[in-house]
Order: sequence, then C-alpha cells, then structure tokens
Amino acid sequence: AVAGAVGPLAYTFGQYKVEPLSPPVVTPGNFERAPTLPEVGDDGFSLATYNVENFFDDKEPNPSSPPRPSRREYRHKALKIANSIAAMGYPTLIAFAEVENIDALQTVAEQPPLADYPYQAVLIEGRDSRGIDVGYLVRTDRAEILDAELRLDDEGLFTRGPLVLKSRIRTAAGDVTLYAIANHWVSLGAGFETTEPRRILQAQWNLDIAAEILAQNPDAYVAILGDLNTFFDAPSIQLMRDAGFVHVFDDLPPEERYTYIYQGQSETLDHILVSPALAQRIARVAVLHINADFPPADPADDSPRRTSDHDPVVVWFGVE
Repeated sequence: AVAGAVGPLAYTFGQYKVEPLSPPVVTPGNFERAPTLPEVGDDGFSLATYNVENFFDDKEPNPSSPPRPSRREYRHKALKIANSIAAMGYPTLIAFAEVENIDALQTVAEQPPLADYPYQAVLIEGRDSRGIDVGYLVRTDRAEILDAELRLDDEGLFTRGPLVLKSRIRTAAGDVTLYAIANHWVSLGAGFETTEPRRILQAQWNLDIAAEILAQNPDAYVAILGDLNTFFDAPSIQLMRDAGFVHVFDDLPPEERYTYIYQGQSETLDHILVSPALAQRIARVAVLHINADFPPADPADDSPRRTSDHDPVVVWFGVE
C-alpha cells in the first residue's frame, strides 16, 4: 500500500502520475507469486521460452554495458536461472534469449538444482554487437538433439538467430519430432511504429523456415518462440496467425497475458506460436510470474524471483 503520495499531477508516456513533494509511505503487502509449475509426465513434453536479461559470464570480452560480473555474481545468476527452471517444472526444452555463449548455458545446467535433470546446451554465435544470442537447454533424458542451425540472412535483418533446433522427444506413446525456432527480434527501443516493419520481415523469415519443414510434412510439430519484442495483437504476430500458426496465449485469460512491465504497463513481449498439428496437443499454458511483478532482488537471494526482467512462458503438450 502507498500513502502520502501528495503532489502535482503529471501526464507522461500516456499515463497520469503524481510527482510527490515528499517520499510516500510504502507498506509491503503479502505478495507471493512464485509458484512451482508441475513437471510434464511421460505421456507428453513441455516447451518454454525465457529471456534471462544480459546473462554474461565473468570473462573478457564483455560489452561496456552492463559491467562484467564478478565470479560470484556470475555463478549467483546461473543458480537463480537454474532455480527458475525448477520452478518451471523442468521443461523438456527451453529456448533462451540474451545469453552470451554456450558455456554460460552449460554453467546453468551444472547447478545443483538441476543435478537430477541432464540438460545439454545448444547455442550458435550470431553477430549481435553486444554478443547476446539465443540458445537452448534440452533434457537429454527425454529428448535427443538431431540438428541445430542458425538461420541468419545476408541483408542484416537479424543479428541474433533464429536458431532452428530439431529434436526427437521420447514419450510413453512413442517418439515425436519437434522443430523449435528460437528468436530474439529487434527491440522496441526506437518505438513501435518505427521498428514493427522490421519485425514483420522477421516474422516472414520464420514462416519461410517453417514452410520448408511443413512442405516435407504438413503435420510437423513446429514452434516459433522467443522474445519477439512486440505485442499480442501486433501485425507481425497476426502475420503468423494468418499463416496458420496458433498463439498459445489464446487459451489464457487476458489478465495473464503479460511477460514484462514497462512504466507500469503490462506487456506481452515473449511468445510461443505453434503449427496446427502441434496446437492440437496443447494441454496447458502458463506464464510464470516470477520477475515482471517484482523489484530487483536482494543480492543474497538465490530464489527464482527477479532473475530477469521477463517472465518465462511454459507450454505442456500431450501425446496420444
């Protein structure tokens, strides 16, 4: 609760704000929103996407911003990410954004909370100026990595990804082949109207990749996922819907469709869209609200809370 917020009223960035003349009194509430999601059974598999916000290791080279983490800070963040994966219910496959290199992902896989879950890192370096990439952790007790390919264009449409991963997933009903296309699209930093045309081109690039797969098997399981840096009803997302892909958030209540909060407004920046055949297998969808709703964590806190500025998205699929 906030009391004593007295001062002139301002209107900026489309919102009214109070400019307090003195510090208001803030009384923390009992706000516990760090649930643990269930692990998928052997009759299906689960898929997640997670932007882990500037996950750099403690070695050079390092960009000018943020500063290079100390060894302790690096290991601490890796532990928090691992605890987040545990809270997600140990997904079969996790697509990550904002990871420096494959060693950083492997460091996460080696953390104690994941000791009983053999995750293998997959990452191919892109050409991002800060050195952040997309990558995967794959549970090798449930899935086999068949192929991985970074699909960069020649015109500079992308600096990061998309990273296409083909895997064979073992279920009680038999093996299934999954094609995951992990992305981190151009940011909204220059404004939505300025940057959305580029994301429309990035969406079409993904659809062209998916079309190659679906031309071989129209019933293929294909997922386009990641930090797409755009909104639930944006033209780039609608383009993929028009091509037959189903947004997994369609089954969520509107109040749950957010993964990020910017200047007090909840936004959907992280997405998973799936091919029609895979959409028929959706059993459950959840946004794990462990980050966006919370302020920066205490440096000693190794819980999942505020590991990143984005919330992870998890989807469970059943196989008959």
